[in-house]
Amino acid sequence: MIPFLAYSQGTPKEATINVLVPESPTRTTLTIDGQATKLTGSKRVFVTPPIEPGKTYAYKISVVIEPNNYTKIFRTREVTFKAGDEVTVDMTKEDKEKDKIEVRWVPTPDDIVDEMCKLAKVTKDDVVYDFGCGDCVMLVRAIKQFGAKKGVGLEIDEKIIKEKAEPYIKKAGLQDKIEVRKGDILDVKEKDCADATVVLLYIGDDLGARLGPVLQKALKPGSRVVSHRFTLGDWKPNKTIKVMGVDGDEYTLHLWIVPEKK
Repeated sequence: MIPFLAYSQGTPKEATINVLVPESPTRTTLTIDGQATKLTGSKRVFVTPPIEPGKTYAYKISVVIEPNNYTKIFRTREVTFKAGDEVTVDMTKEDKEKDKIEVRWVPTPDDIVDEMCKLAKVTKDDVVYDFGCGDCVMLVRAIKQFGAKKGVGLEIDEKIIKEKAEPYIKKAGLQDKIEVRKGDILDVKEKDCADATVVLLYIGDDLGARLGPVLQKALKPGSRVVSHRFTLGDWKPNKTIKVMGVDGDEYTLHLWIVPEKK
């Protein structure tokens, strides 16, 4: 943070920074130039210490946005200002500096995975992908219960890969049919999933909105995408169903079928 200036070429003045953050019920924490704030509301007003006139200063503005209890969106900006300025920083949407998104892994129940595979009509000819695969239950069941010929999972957490995915795959005897890659969904390119014929997902709306356009371009016509609960941005599903789990809860599943290329 900028210290108080005991001597300057003019009278030191504060600057005012208005930070716009997403509306509630989203929870957002704000950090300004490395210092956490206790400011609240959708417009957060921060006043700097008195600073020397004529000079340009810069702060790094960071927010952590939690739209639900398992997703965190990390967003940063840099703002420049001078003494006496009032500036506004809009943190309500992604800018040229891309967001970082973390989603806490929550497993999908086995019976709901089976319903997803049924909706996707998984067969022996399918290559099934799962982005944010966790313990790889979706891939294991797609192969064991529905006969898919291959599974590919992407998981950002090395610990989950080592402690959950690899032991589960080994227990199922599918080491030769399932490949788990360490990586970030935000870095997925078209070439990374071009051979997929079925994609099974449980990743949250924010990641889904970013992955959807990649899948639309990468997947061949007739490929199917099924998501547990969450959508894929502006890509409208072909079908949405609700199924009752053995646990008594109701689950929403979405199906997309890749159309012929125009």
